[in-house]
Amino acid sequence: MPRAILVGVNIKGEFFDLDYSLHELKALAETLDYEIVYNVRQNKDKIDPATFIGKGKVEELSVLIKEYEADVIIFDDVLSPAQNRNLEEILKIKVIDRTYLILEIFKMRAKTKEAKYEIDLARYRYMLSRLGLMHEGDSRTGGTSGSLSNKGSGETTQELDRRRLENEIIKLEANLREIKKRKINQIERRKKNSIPIVSLVGYTNAGKSSTMNSLINYLGEDKNKEVLAKDCLFATLDTYSRALSYNNLNFILTDTIGFISKLPTTLVYSFYFTLEEVKNSDLIVYIVDISSPYALQEFEITYKVLEQIGASDIPFVIAFTKIDKLENSQTNLPPQILGYISQNLSKEISYKEYRFTFINNKNGAGINNLVEAIFKELSSTFMHLFLNVPYSDGKTINMIEEHAQIMTKTYLNDFIHYEILTDEKYYPNYLQYEENNQIVS
Repeated sequence: MPRAILVGVNIKGEFFDLDYSLHELKALAETLDYEIVYNVRQNKDKIDPATFIGKGKVEELSVLIKEYEADVIIFDDVLSPAQNRNLEEILKIKVIDRTYLILEIFKMRAKTKEAKYEIDLARYRYMLSRLGLMHEGDSRTGGTSGSLSNKGSGETTQELDRRRLENEIIKLEANLREIKKRKINQIERRKKNSIPIVSLVGYTNAGKSSTMNSLINYLGEDKNKEVLAKDCLFATLDTYSRALSYNNLNFILTDTIGFISKLPTTLVYSFYFTLEEVKNSDLIVYIVDISSPYALQEFEITYKVLEQIGASDIPFVIAFTKIDKLENSQTNLPPQILGYISQNLSKEISYKEYRFTFINNKNGAGINNLVEAIFKELSSTFMHLFLNVPYSDGKTINMIEEHAQIMTKTYLNDFIHYEILTDEKYYPNYLQYEENNQIVS
């Protein structure tokens, strides 16, 4: 088991707690079977462009490497290729950063073809920026029989690898675009039939997959619809969607990848394809581990990622999980999170008490409240109509059958009585047949 020293820097102005960040880094490193032998910390106004940490800390690291017989140094931030190279030259030891750890864990956990494409895309982009570290001192090489290129002599191994990585990136992006097209087509079909999409989002290990399974069980769905739920970082990298129903309302529930602090930019870019479904959601359920002392920071990180992908203004419900870990199971709304919500999420959305629910996925407590909150929010997002449509108006009947979610349908003597959920844009077509000429919700 490689022995590792962790290095964390508290940069002036950063909002995240260094203790928690290093605790998280330790968990990431241990996931990859590193043994953590020491933590090094430094407070700085700004990073050193050459070595990230100051000269004194570099000298301190040299001593600690010998004292603890360390095999690797792991930084809690993203190192530039130059910083990585300089540190390895000075310390005479392997140096890696937080991005490297996350990419390796993702590579290990990816199961579906889509997730593997996304991870490889992020890894190749990361490797492309660091080719110089791997090929320093390369001599010129000819096009040998084992070469990946048909280029003639005078090309270095680094240049060959660069072209190979660039070609792989082009292929992966093309494959992901095809997957994205299929996803968009699926989403458009759901929208056409007024089937709302509900996405579970949150910090890694906050309880998204467990919440999805709790909802599946509560709604009496097939156990085969359940997803993997483990108490570990990034248990789920793939997006899982399940068709569910409550009170005759059909909706798609989606479980997404968990977020984490200092999420590498390359990963956010790569996972745009996976997060396409989140962008097109009708409702987002924020899953927040209320037992975490850093619940506010974890919520803020989740919200900022949604901002990056253009999904921060979607209507929301918040489910506070792991209430069993609280003393006396107190379920008071955290004032810091409420303050953040009022400043950021509730610009045009009035406060609604049902938006905030507390759940325990171990025994199912509070799941009924979450289901009701989802139902109420979806009912207010779509138009809930009661219509009496005469048999003679086949055009309107066809439109309802194709574009509305039919909750109930009753054949009467002179007309068909519909209870539907529909997108607001179709309302003018149904107005004349609305029962009592009013919307019922």
